[in-house]
Amino acid sequence: MIPLDSYPKWAPVLDERARRYLNSQELQAYLAIPPERRQSQLKAMLEAPIASFTAVNEVYFRARWAEALTTLYPDGDLKLLEIASGDADCIPQAMERSHPHGSYVSANMNQALTRGLLQRTAGLSLPVRVIEDDAAALATYLPPASLGVIAFQHGVNDVIQAILCDREGVDTIHTDWMETLPKMIAILQREMAQDTLASHARQPFMSLVETLAQRLKPGGKMVMNHYMFQLDLDWGYPPSLFDDLIPIVRSWLTGFPGCREVFYPGFDPHWWLFLERKN
Repeated sequence: MIPLDSYPKWAPVLDERARRYLNSQELQAYLAIPPERRQSQLKAMLEAPIASFTAVNEVYFRARWAEALTTLYPDGDLKLLEIASGDADCIPQAMERSHPHGSYVSANMNQALTRGLLQRTAGLSLPVRVIEDDAAALATYLPPASLGVIAFQHGVNDVIQAILCDREGVDTIHTDWMETLPKMIAILQREMAQDTLASHARQPFMSLVETLAQRLKPGGKMVMNHYMFQLDLDWGYPPSLFDDLIPIVRSWLTGFPGCREVFYPGFDPHWWLFLERKN
């Protein structure tokens, strides 16, 4: 596996980032982990599919997204839309520290995960809004050229899975996401075995990206990142898809009209994809 990031870069700053990006209760949980174990957890998280969930994960992903968002949009008034957030709150938590005068919108259809996201973000001063509708319908909710950044934080796989599930009549809105995941993985296994993923998912995904690109301000950025969970692999997620998801999506988006791909030092193109809306 290509490492997610540089362990030598993050190891010496991990404690400082914990104090910056965790609240007091979270920081206590972090400090309760022995220092040498924090470092071993960090190294494992960066260099292998993620198999455990600790305060170290929270520190890294919040700090990493704060770094990305500050790079993409240094002004403080960032309006960001996250696609398929689930109940993961690392972007709004990062924005609370990096862009406290900004605002956060999530497009998320699974009802249980939306409840979890709202619970996790209830204490933030950052304005948080959830649109519980298909992301392809966002033109109804958000005017053109209104967003600085659109983020897929480990969301590309969820969008593709939802596209395929909708095609086969599998409910991903009113069900427990983790209980539905084995069905999703079975569909992905079949799509990869039959070499039909692109023919079944590419066009709906491209249509979504086209709708989203129109919500960006000129010069605004769409950012997609990805990483792997060991649980998904253990349950049979096709490794060739899970590992190479960003390169696969990049091949779909090559030459996408109205946008161009941009690159930033320190953000490995295997795990990150940045599109900039042309002026």
